[in-house]
Amino acid sequence: MYFRVIKMYLIMKIIVLFFLLLAVATFAFAQNSENDNYKITQNDTVWVDTLPRNLLGLNVYPAFGMLGGGRLASTKIFLQYKRLYDHMNLRTSINYLNFHYNNEKIDILKLKQDTVIKNNDTTLVDSLVLRRFYYDVFSYDFRVGAEYAFPNKDWRFYFGGAIIAGIHNTNEYYYHYTKEFKGYPIENVNFNFATGEIAGYRKTTFFKTGVDLTIGVDINLSSNAVISIQYAPEIVYYHKLNQNMVDPDNFFVKDLQNTVKFIPDYIDIIVSIRF
Repeated sequence: MYFRVIKMYLIMKIIVLFFLLLAVATFAFAQNSENDNYKITQNDTVWVDTLPRNLLGLNVYPAFGMLGGGRLASTKIFLQYKRLYDHMNLRTSINYLNFHYNNEKIDILKLKQDTVIKNNDTTLVDSLVLRRFYYDVFSYDFRVGAEYAFPNKDWRFYFGGAIIAGIHNTNEYYYHYTKEFKGYPIENVNFNFATGEIAGYRKTTFFKTGVDLTIGVDINLSSNAVISIQYAPEIVYYHKLNQNMVDPDNFFVKDLQNTVKFIPDYIDIIVSIRF
């Protein structure tokens, strides 16, 4: 656990350093470009951004994980409206976040004997009682924020933040499933959700508040299409609202509490239309 924390710290340090360097380089380039673009030429003309200032976009980055055959640690899908000003962006978004958990964990609860009647013969069959866990953790939230922007003819670098408010759901289930026992070693212990049954669950709802930070760039693909690439870590606070639980196995011993989480791994690719 200690090494995992150290590893994450180093990764975060590298990421932050990378984006700081990117910010400094882009800022310097933006300043030079801005001076060139707004400079009065011999025919007394200046560069003026005449493109539409409203952007409506969809985050398509999670699709890359799906196309690659894998799953992201957390998936964020959102619809975003952004209003552009000379050196500022105002943005609002509706977000759905799904958190990926390992649903392959299986416990062997016990070994039991079942009575089976076949061809009028009664036999005893040894069976395993298995328990498999399933987690469904997701959030819905709304965000309002502002960003400082460095405009350019072909792209627009920005950084800023937003406040977050929404609902977070942590749903935990376990299923029971019986499988014939054929001796040791136990192999091919697969779980069939079609024949299994929900034996217990805990459903917990939290009120979610927090902030996100964004640093990225809008790239003009055409006069009415923009692609944005941004890094958007967030820190959120989950305040417990209610909990519903059925737990015949007494598995949920440790209660879920209010918690603060920092989520560093959000990269967004937003495809937007201008209007």
